[in-house]
Amino acid sequence: MIGVLEMYVDAHVHCAELDDLSPYIRGDIVAVCVSDDLVSSRKTLSINTRSVNIVPCVGVHPWLAHEVSPREVMRFLNEKVAEAKIGCLGEVGLDKRFKAETLNAQIEVFKVFLEFAKEYNLVLNIHAAGAWREVFELLVKYDVGRAYFHWYTGPLELLNDLTSIGYYIGINPAVEIQEKHRAVVEKADLEHVLSESDAPYEYRGLKMTPESIKKVIEYIAMIKGVEVEFVKAKILYNFKALFRIPL
Repeated sequence: MIGVLEMYVDAHVHCAELDDLSPYIRGDIVAVCVSDDLVSSRKTLSINTRSVNIVPCVGVHPWLAHEVSPREVMRFLNEKVAEAKIGCLGEVGLDKRFKAETLNAQIEVFKVFLEFAKEYNLVLNIHAAGAWREVFELLVKYDVGRAYFHWYTGPLELLNDLTSIGYYIGINPAVEIQEKHRAVVEKADLEHVLSESDAPYEYRGLKMTPESIKKVIEYIAMIKGVEVEFVKAKILYNFKALFRIPL
């Protein structure tokens, strides 16, 4: 079903935390399901068996990185890579804005994911709040070929660096109320943009849901001054390019 032109793309959603996955399993949205820790990673992998619309990602969120050892993460990844079940690594990265006190632990865990992304050519689905440039520099250092910066609100001047290497950025429902996110849409080249819901997160009273993907597409189209169907098709194309799905 991924090849159908009518599909929407949700490049970052916490499927293991949703009660109803029908918009993805039987709907018109392809979902990149990220995980927060090793427990939710296992749950995400089990979801994948039920739908071709779901791309499973395993990861450890920076907020939880101090609760697991790099060795545990390495052992888990070795096991799952051998089973060939992993579609990407995420949600992973660094957070200096909300969890600066655990940065050292975050870095050590993130390094494991960087090494696996490089060795197995896996997509990294990244959280980089307050650490956009630091994460970018680590990706370059480890020669990671495929990466997606979820909910990009980083420096506008960094966008050219990211996209020149072929990395992608995510726009989600916060674009409706977050000025910084709208500025990113205005600046970014659509060739490197994906849509996401970040469901079931809630931001300043705005509840993220799978259904909000359509509104995200509409906001991007409005800001860019182009047709909605053009944005939808471009994002599907970008998704296929990132995940190496035949175009």
